[in-house]
Amino acid sequence: MIGARYDSWIFMNQISRSAIPLLSIFLPLTIGVPAWADEVTTNYFSNTYHESRTKFLTAAKAAGGNLEHYRNPYLGAETEELYADVATFNLPEAKRILVLGSGTHGVEGFAGSGIQVGLLREGITKNLPEDVGLLFYHALNPYGFSYLRRFNEDNVDLNRNFVNHAKPYPPNEGYDKLARLIEPKALTRWQNLKAKLAFAWYRITKGKLWLQKAISQGQYNHPKGIFFGGNAETWSNRTLQKIIVRHLFPASQVVLIDIHTGLGAYGAAEVIAEVRPETQAYERMQKWWGHRVKIPLEGESVSPPVMGSLKNGFTRLLPHTDVTAVSLEFGTSPLPEALWALRAENYLHHHSDDEHLDALAIKTELKRVFYPDKNDWKQMVWGQGKEVVQQALDNIQ
Repeated sequence: MIGARYDSWIFMNQISRSAIPLLSIFLPLTIGVPAWADEVTTNYFSNTYHESRTKFLTAAKAAGGNLEHYRNPYLGAETEELYADVATFNLPEAKRILVLGSGTHGVEGFAGSGIQVGLLREGITKNLPEDVGLLFYHALNPYGFSYLRRFNEDNVDLNRNFVNHAKPYPPNEGYDKLARLIEPKALTRWQNLKAKLAFAWYRITKGKLWLQKAISQGQYNHPKGIFFGGNAETWSNRTLQKIIVRHLFPASQVVLIDIHTGLGAYGAAEVIAEVRPETQAYERMQKWWGHRVKIPLEGESVSPPVMGSLKNGFTRLLPHTDVTAVSLEFGTSPLPEALWALRAENYLHHHSDDEHLDALAIKTELKRVFYPDKNDWKQMVWGQGKEVVQQALDNIQ
């Protein structure tokens, strides 16, 4: 029945972590709070899109940045206007530019925004060489950020949208087979049990990596599904292209760090690169970031290879520039928890509404698995994020 109590979903989720261990694609790991943890830094982070935008704009203005605002055509969850904001420093003079992005995946934007605000407040712009510039884009997917969705106003996963939409889309037969269970029209115990058993069987017969790829690498046949790459360039895609044309075309070297959450051990950071290990680009990344660099194509990353990623699109849009493009991923919760949270929120978005009895619980769970509102996690994210950015700046110079 549609509109089943959400506690049944929680019950089934607990079963998946105990009675059906085969469903645990990754085992959670525990890491300690680093010595540099500082409670003051948690104030860099926010609890809503509106709060995060206010902090970002205030910090960017105080740091002397040039600000631009790109208006999304929709209103936010609090009926606020939605914007992707850009702050630039030392542009257009600089020919070597570090780009730091947040909010590609909406609800994941809390971490990236916190890092951006912290860097600005702590003076990252004060000692920039004349030929090095900074560009921060904030809340590239403001709709998802405001509504606590990973996807955008068109239900599109922006990090699967950077394909050539004039050509046939890459297939994902695994998702096609599992689609009716991934995107149910009801959240009943029976539907949840069928899905868990189907996922377990798929993993047994295909392998855990193939299960993760089937679900999350991207798909282009199911507009009401999850990880849908879209059938046209989204507003956020077009906005990023405008930003690139306006600010990055004259550059000789560009480094992109696009910040994400949701994969990996709690608080752990991984630099995800879509390059081959024999390339100069990989050697450069290894020199800059060392052991943190992982390649999905080699099966060593917390992320599977994905189709239509922003990193690849970003590189293609700058064919005459030396580009180093990576994602910076922070772990939050075990992967099955993220899957079930996405599945429930997708049901709520397409087949129910905010008046649903369990709407608040579903949204709260989705936010939790992509943004643990805990001081130790924020401190780990801030410390590692600051380090990765500083390593890029040290080497781009």
